[in-house]
Order: sequence, then C-alpha cells, then structure tokens
Amino acid sequence: MKDHNSGSTESAHTVTTFQQARLQHSDNLRQNIVHAAAALLQEHGPEAVTVRRVAERMECSTKIIYNLFGKKEGLAKHLYFEGCSLMAQYFEAIPRQASFEQYFRDLAYVYWDFGISQSSFYQLMFGGSFSEFKPDGETLQGTATALKQVSALVEIAIEQGMIQVQDPLLAVRMIWAPLHGVIHLYLGGHIESEEAARTLYDHTVSMVIHSLLSTSANG
Repeated sequence: MKDHNSGSTESAHTVTTFQQARLQHSDNLRQNIVHAAAALLQEHGPEAVTVRRVAERMECSTKIIYNLFGKKEGLAKHLYFEGCSLMAQYFEAIPRQASFEQYFRDLAYVYWDFGISQSSFYQLMFGGSFSEFKPDGETLQGTATALKQVSALVEIAIEQGMIQVQDPLLAVRMIWAPLHGVIHLYLGGHIESEEAARTLYDHTVSMVIHSLLSTSANG
C-alpha cells in the first residue's frame, strides 16, 4: 500500500494567483461580450451594435464594456477578429485540389458563401459599416491569416511558373479586388438579385483565372 505521507512533496493542485484569476475573468468576460455583440450583429445588422444594446444583452452596465474595450471602436476590432476566425473556418473546410483552377474556384466560391451568408460580418470587415472602425496593422494581419489558403495557392502558382506576377501580395489583391467588388455591389443594392450577382461572380472568377493563366502563357 502506498504511503501518501512519505517522500513526495508534489501537489496535485494547480495554484492560480489572484492576478491570474482576474485576468482569466476579464478574458472570459471580454469573449462573452464579443459573442453578445456578434449575436446582435447577425440578428439585426451593424446599426444594432451599440454599447448600450450590448450591455442590455449582457445584463451589465455600459461602464464594464467601456472599461474592457474603450470606445466602440475597440469592440468593433474584436468583432473584426471574430469575422476573420469565421471566414478562416469556411476556407479550412475546403479540401485541397490537385488542379490549380479547381482549387481556385473552390476557394472563390467559399468567399462568395461567406460574404452572402455572413453579410453582417462581411460588411463590418470589408464594407465600412462601422464608421468608427478603421483596420490597422493588427487587423489586416488577421485578414491575411484568414486568407492564407489563397495566399498559399498563389505562392505555389508563382513558384511553378503558372502565373508571372512575382509579388504574392499583389497577386492576391488582383484576385481579391474583383471578387470583393461583385459581393460589395450586391450587398449595397446595386445588383438587382442574388441570381444576377452570382452569374456576374461566375464570370468574374473565370475572367480572373483566364487573366492569371494568360499572363503566364504570354510571359
């Protein structure tokens, strides 16, 4: 029989200091507030996300939210990261394809799906729906991380000589800009129906692929 009183001075308990507990509590509270703001965003759109309404959803004072996030801009920044995480999940769910063109199309249509099904997040991230919030270096890095599958595909295509644009960032932006343009026009009410927008998006995807591969062939 083992003598529990002999020899070992190790403790089975992990000690959390008061300061660590406070930080953990603040982190958990901050995450819950972001989730409450995200729920308002998805249910009612960007105009519903105010500090007062988030506080009402959380059943707390507005002072708590201001203490954790500063101005509404700080809350919007955390929502931006929430959107990046969500978009990354969409991309990560797509299996890698051997064909450059097929994988590119798969990624392009995932971007469409995210923009349409998560339009409130999309407009927050890329449509300027929160006038108080402007992306900074940290949030732009979050976007780059969310788009890492696209960036990785572009880098491989450059290495294999499939496209001649040597700057991966420029190539990603050349792809992203026209695709974003169609989604943004549709969400802004400038295209009459989702069907018409999807048809335009299909043509735009084909145009981008043709342009990239033609550049390589003519290079």
